[in-house]
Amino acid sequence: MCKEKLASCMVLEYEVSKGRIAADDIVIFADGHDVLLQQPLASIMAAYSRWPDSPYLISGERNCWPWPHTDPSHGAWDLADWTSHGNVSWTINRWMKLTPYDFCRMIRADGPYPFPNIGLSMGPASKVIEVLRRNNKIVLEEDVNDQGAMWLVILRHALELNIQIDQHAEVFMNMLQYAPGELEREPCGRDWFQGSGARPPRNMVTNTTPGLLHFNGPSHEDGVWPTCYHTINEQFRKLGVGHRFFDVDHNMMVATDHICDYSYYNIHNFHAHPLSSNALHFLEDFYRRPVDPGLLAWRGEDSAVDAVRFGQEAELHASSPLLHKAINSAQ
Repeated sequence: MCKEKLASCMVLEYEVSKGRIAADDIVIFADGHDVLLQQPLASIMAAYSRWPDSPYLISGERNCWPWPHTDPSHGAWDLADWTSHGNVSWTINRWMKLTPYDFCRMIRADGPYPFPNIGLSMGPASKVIEVLRRNNKIVLEEDVNDQGAMWLVILRHALELNIQIDQHAEVFMNMLQYAPGELEREPCGRDWFQGSGARPPRNMVTNTTPGLLHFNGPSHEDGVWPTCYHTINEQFRKLGVGHRFFDVDHNMMVATDHICDYSYYNIHNFHAHPLSSNALHFLEDFYRRPVDPGLLAWRGEDSAVDAVRFGQEAELHASSPLLHKAINSAQ
């Protein structure tokens, strides 16, 4: 289970309660470092708006995960080990239960990316909150990870919550099982952005240009992700433009042009990135800043976030005294 999904749901719900985010504001919910933005938000919104009634739109992929595969159409990466689950089944409705081997057969494919992936999704804030709330409840109560839980949310509540899977990569594209020739230009050469408006390449299978790429699973292990990172960073990191995000925990804007600067270093591995002095100075100051007291009160003393513990922040980059100094400055 990813703690950030629990925490993000709580923070988003708090921001809506404070009126800083409207219930019908569109929220993009994405994984972190393995997701790359390659289209302007206006283009992403234009693609999303083609779905009627503002759905909760979740990305689709070729590989059925985390469930065991029973057919080649379920993808090439069958990483599930269900030996410990025995005869586990999950209730879908009052008449139906599914075993792990049933799930991959349940999705009706009307595009080349039929299987849901929780790494990318978007929709109205109120709908995102409701979907994540139900997802988190399943994770905590039904012994399944967040990806498996999202399958259960879809199968149980897709009609009620208008959940749609982006099976034609109109907004999102998961790069696991990418095949050469699938894109107009191969990722991520020097010609990745070219033509009018520096357009990234079309998906030749669906004739779409997805706005966000997710290098999920083993797709960030083959050297393509770092190449794409540098190519997209060069295109979008423009000093002086004022790229920034709003940190809702601390109620402030955070500029990214310096702290996201990797121009001094050619990243060659998804898992190992150095931290520049800009990032360390930012962290040292950042951890001194107080969290919104209203958010702390909203969170309470017994949050669902605390029910999931898969390690500590101090265990990351264990050999970096500079990072530890920045993190510990808050204590």
